[in-house]
Amino acid sequence: MNVTLIGMAGSGKSYIGKRLAQRNKMEFVDTDDVMEQKYGKKIQSLLDELGAERYLDLEGEVVISVSSGRDNLVLAPGGSIIYRPATLAHTRAISRVVYLHVPFEIVEARLVATGPRAIIGLGDKSLRQLYDERMPIYEKSADFVVDAMLDVEDVIRTIIAIAASPGLDRGDALDKKPPPAIL
Repeated sequence: MNVTLIGMAGSGKSYIGKRLAQRNKMEFVDTDDVMEQKYGKKIQSLLDELGAERYLDLEGEVVISVSSGRDNLVLAPGGSIIYRPATLAHTRAISRVVYLHVPFEIVEARLVATGPRAIIGLGDKSLRQLYDERMPIYEKSADFVVDAMLDVEDVIRTIIAIAASPGLDRGDALDKKPPPAIL
């Protein structure tokens, strides 16, 4: 069983992903960390140097290379994964894709607190515009949508139940009235 967490920067992909992996004795992979190690640069420097399109290509290559043929993995790709259909299709084929939904005000506050991050499109649009653009894409791209504002333990329990349940088909949480804790 693999789980891929998607969402905006500041949605908790790394924070929740690390705890989910620890709880289930899974391996946690943050693709931003992998890219920094592989290229020896901070992701913001990579984005500045390569430009958005090439950066997205490299990010996609990293996502596919670190997850192909793997099991028992929690993957936290950059929030821009949704801009590369082939990368997203790969994650959907190898894992349950969970969108961690967080209100804009929380994302904004978290990003202010943590400092600048490499966010594709932020130079051309405001954070609010990016959030509004991406939210429906995340919802459409995910197998399940989880309210990441719940207690972390509740979020983790919900993701575990989603990932492990053979009775939940892709899209159930999006197409039908969801159970509590799933949007």
